[in-house]
Amino acid sequence: MRSPTQTMMGSRRLWLACGIGIIAGLLINVIHPNFDQALTDIGWAFQAARDLLANRDPYRHPVSPNLVPYPLTAAIVVMPWALLPDNLGIMLFFGGGSALLAYGLLRDGQYWRLIVFVSPSYVMAIKSIQWSPLLMAVFFFPMLAPLLLAKPTLALPVALTMRWNRYALIGTGVIVGLSLLVMPDWPVRWMAQIGQYQGFIPVFTWVGPLLLTSLFFWRNRQARIFLLMTITPQHYFFYDQLLLWMIPQTRRQMLVLTLIAWSGFLYVWQTHPTLWTSGPYMLGFIYLPALLIVLWQQARVQRGIALVMMRMRR
Repeated sequence: MRSPTQTMMGSRRLWLACGIGIIAGLLINVIHPNFDQALTDIGWAFQAARDLLANRDPYRHPVSPNLVPYPLTAAIVVMPWALLPDNLGIMLFFGGGSALLAYGLLRDGQYWRLIVFVSPSYVMAIKSIQWSPLLMAVFFFPMLAPLLLAKPTLALPVALTMRWNRYALIGTGVIVGLSLLVMPDWPVRWMAQIGQYQGFIPVFTWVGPLLLTSLFFWRNRQARIFLLMTITPQHYFFYDQLLLWMIPQTRRQMLVLTLIAWSGFLYVWQTHPTLWTSGPYMLGFIYLPALLIVLWQQARVQRGIALVMMRMRR
């Protein structure tokens, strides 16, 4: 049986997560009151789902660097919410995903993990209504694994470090099967249109060799997440890097990563006309600090092992 204290903490965790989800959903509507009509990011998935329901071709739109289509699995994933009118479905979908992420982050009662929600990556995810907070929630709730099919470019770090179960596998297989049943040739159609994607892969940049040092600590889950992020195609607008906030394991580490990331983001925001040029700054103000945190964690582990060995010798 759960003690009264555990019950109270569980209730507080639930209400706090729900509050974060409600705020996120409301912010979506304030920032983008008509995002359900957009053809970018989660808006594309909603439009594609409605196209399927109306027997229209979701891949009929001209592509550009600002309009790169998602796989049809994204439309299948959001289909139940796409049935709702106007922006309501997107508000509930993104807000619900944020609530689940908050609930997962609080699993050990460590409230400092909620600093994620004031990071520049989460703020930009709200501004662009991006998938990264929902993909981050998959770390804590494997049953959400079908969400990984919505944005495969960012799925690798989650898919290879999460704890898979049969429900996750079955759900993922069902979504793939439904998408092929609805439009058998969608993979070919989609692949033919993604040439306009303009992103970068961190390991192929000027700091690539340095980032690869995380390979030496592959047994550390945070190091694996970091290494997989370095080989993942991602955009220049700070939101794809949200998964790196899984790396900090203490309040101090979380604050260090968040504050340094904000300093880099604000510098780019103030000195550059567009975030398309932010690649070097994300490397310097997000990836390098995250790597240092991985090394910091490894050093603490080594110190702990050394102390244990010393006590055993005594």
